[in-house]
Amino acid sequence: MKKIFVIIICILIIVVEIQVISCSRRPKRPADLPELTPCIVTVTFGGEIMKGVGILMTPEDKNVNKWGAGGITNDEGKATMVTSAVFDGVVSGRYIISFKKNGESVDMNAPPSLIPKKYLTGNSKEIIEVTTDKSEYAFKLDGL
Repeated sequence: MKKIFVIIICILIIVVEIQVISCSRRPKRPADLPELTPCIVTVTFGGEIMKGVGILMTPEDKNVNKWGAGGITNDEGKATMVTSAVFDGVVSGRYIISFKKNGESVDMNAPPSLIPKKYLTGNSKEIIEVTTDKSEYAFKLDGL
């Protein structure tokens, strides 16, 4: 009975160690990734806080900056932006910022956006300039 208990404890320790190791793995930071600046984006639409909005920041000039960023707004309408979906913060510079929030649709492959088309990727003309002396930015979306 004692041997079985010891074997079970050893197996549990191994499982926990594997979980800790696999959860703590993060991609290695690329050598050419510049310093990142904290960036929080708040989104409202028609004066209302927008929860669950996907935000994409595409570098305005990819010859200057190749690092895009993104995030999703929380219950307070705020998104903490991350570069390459992993690294907290954004490379300082100018970005075209676009927004998308999907609603329910009959066609599950193409849910409609609840955000007006003028703010969607490929259409948006909204610019955000991330600087090291500012970390919070607000976007008040409106219209159709």
